Amino acid sequence: MNKCSRKDYITDLPESIIDIILTKLPIRDAVRTSILSTKWRYQWATMTRLVFKNHVPFMSDKKLAEQEITNFIMRFLFLHQGPIYRFKLSTNCSIKSTDMDQWLLFLSRKDIKELVLMLDANCLKIPSCIISCQKLTTLKLQALDVKPPLRFRGFPCLKYLNLCSGSFTIEDIENLTSGCPLLEKFTFTNVGDLMGFAIHAPNLKRLILNGDFSNLNLEHSPFLDVLRVDFRAEVNVLRAWESNVLMKVPVTYDRLKFIDLQGINYEERNAVLYVLHLILHSPNLQELEIGATPFESSHDKAVDLDFWGKECPPDFTFKHLKFVEMFGLPNKSWVEFLKFVLGRSPVLEVMRVSPHVDYNEKMNMANEVLHFRRASPKVDIRFFD
Repeated sequence: MNKCSRKDYITDLPESIIDIILTKLPIRDAVRTSILSTKWRYQWATMTRLVFKNHVPFMSDKKLAEQEITNFIMRFLFLHQGPIYRFKLSTNCSIKSTDMDQWLLFLSRKDIKELVLMLDANCLKIPSCIISCQKLTTLKLQALDVKPPLRFRGFPCLKYLNLCSGSFTIEDIENLTSGCPLLEKFTFTNVGDLMGFAIHAPNLKRLILNGDFSNLNLEHSPFLDVLRVDFRAEVNVLRAWESNVLMKVPVTYDRLKFIDLQGINYEERNAVLYVLHLILHSPNLQELEIGATPFESSHDKAVDLDFWGKECPPDFTFKHLKFVEMFGLPNKSWVEFLKFVLGRSPVLEVMRVSPHVDYNEKMNMANEVLHFRRASPKVDIRFFD
C-alpha cells in the first residue's frame, strides 16, 4: 500500500500570490515568513511595496524604540533585492537626518514611484537626493522641511502631491508645483505663517487646500475639476481676509464641477467677492458646499444685504448646479446668499442647510427659506443637524 503524500500548498503557491500575501502582512511578519519553506526564505527581500509603521506609546522608552525602527529599516533595505515601487514610513519616532539621507539615496536607485513619509516627532529637511527619484508618481510628506535644491528640475512623472505640517515658503511651493507638468492632484495643509502663492500646474484636476492663505492665484491651473479650500485659521483668519489681496479668478474654469469652500465670513466683503468671482467663472458648476465662520467683520468692510443682487449680472444663472450644501453659524448675509442661489439655479435638485443654531431659531429660518423664490420647481430643501 502506497503511502499518501501530502501536498505542500504553501510552497507550491505562485510567486505572484506570495507577493500579495506579503504585502497584506505587517513588514516584520513578512520577514518572519522566511521560516515557512525554502521557497519563502528570501521572498520578502524582493517585495516591491514596503510599509513601515511604528508608533510608540507615550510612556514607552522612545529612544530604544527609535533605535530599533532605524536599525530594522536599515537592515531591510540593504538586504533587499530588485526594485521598490512604493515606500511608506509612518512613525512618531524621531528620525535622524543622516538615516533619512541614506534611505532616500537607496530608494532613488530602486525605481521608486510612490514615496510616503509621515513623521510627527520632528521636522527634517528633505534630502537633496530626492530629486534623483525621477520616476515618482506619488509624493506625500508630513512634518518635513521641503526646500527644492537649486538644481531641481522637477518630477516629470509626478501626478499626486500631498504636503502637510512641514516648513514651506511661497517660493518652495511654486517651484515644486511648476516642476511637475503631469500633476493632477495637489493636497496642501499649511499650519505655519500666513501664505499666498500661485499654483503652476497646467494638468491639475483636484486641488485641496487647508490653512492661512492671503493670496491664492489659480490662473495657471485651468483644468480643475474639484476645488476644496478651507480658509479657517485659529489666529489669522481675519488678517487673511482683511489683507485685501485675495486674487480674483482671472480665467474661466470650464471643467470645474465641484467647489467646497470653508471658513467663509459672509460679513467680510473681500470674502464674498472671492466667492462671487469664483462661481461666476465656473459655468459648469454642479456641486457647491460652503461653510460659514463665526468671525465678525470690521464695519468698513461689511457686506450690504443686497450685495448679491447688485454685484452679480442680472442674467446670470447656475445652469448646471444640482446640489448645494450650506452650514455654519448663520447671519443675514448667509441667508441672503442662500436666497440668491435658490433664485438663480434652474436645475437645482437638493439644497441641504445646516445652521448651527438652536431648534427654535432653526425652525424660524426654515419657515423663512421655504418662502424664498425658487428657480427650480423640483428642488428639495432639507434642514439637518
